[in-house]
Amino acid sequence: MKLYNANAGNPKRVRIFISEKGIDIPRVDLEAGTETRTEDFHKINSLQELPVLELDDGRIITESVAICRYLEAQFPEPPLMGRDAFEQGHIEMWSQRIFHQLFLPHGHYVRHTIPLFKDVVTQVPEFAAAERAVIPQRWEWLNEEMSDGRPFIAGDDFSIADIHGMVVLMLGGFFDLPVPVSCTFANQWSERVRARPSWDA
Repeated sequence: MKLYNANAGNPKRVRIFISEKGIDIPRVDLEAGTETRTEDFHKINSLQELPVLELDDGRIITESVAICRYLEAQFPEPPLMGRDAFEQGHIEMWSQRIFHQLFLPHGHYVRHTIPLFKDVVTQVPEFAAAERAVIPQRWEWLNEEMSDGRPFIAGDDFSIADIHGMVVLMLGGFFDLPVPVSCTFANQWSERVRARPSWDA
C-alpha cells in the first residue's frame, strides 16, 4: 500500500489513524492545490483531492473515513471504530457529531478564506465570518457533553471520534480558533489527545 498525503486536515485524519494502529504505510507527499491538479493525479482521483490509499494491486480508496474503515478491517487492533454493534453505532454517532458541529464550521471557514480554495469554491467572506462566529458555541456544547468526566469523546476509550476532534484542534491552531478557556472539560480532553504520540503524525 501507499498513501498519497499532504499537509492538510483530511490526510492528517488518516495519518493519526495509521499512527494509532501502529502500522507503517509508505507515503507519497504532494502539495495540495498544485500537484493534485495535474493530469496524472486526475487519473488517480478525479476529484483531485487527498488523501488517497493505493492498494498493492492498484485499487484506489479515496475519502479519509473510507480509508480508515478499510484499515480498521485490515488491522482490527486496537479497535478505533468499536468492538460490537453498540460501540460501532455509538462511536459513529459521536464521529458524525464532531464532524458536523465542529469540523464543518472550521472547514467552511478555511475554504471560504484562504487563496488555495479560490478556484474550488465561490468564496463568501460573510459565510466564513458566520462559521467562525459559531465555533465557540460548538465548543461549549462539547464541553457540556464531556462534563460527565469521560476521558474521550465517545467514552472511556480513544476512538476515531477523537481523531476528528484532533483535526479540528489542528485547524484551530493554524487559524487562531482555540478552545475557549472557559471550556474546562474540552480543554482537558485537548491536553489528553495532544499528549498522544499520534498528535505528531
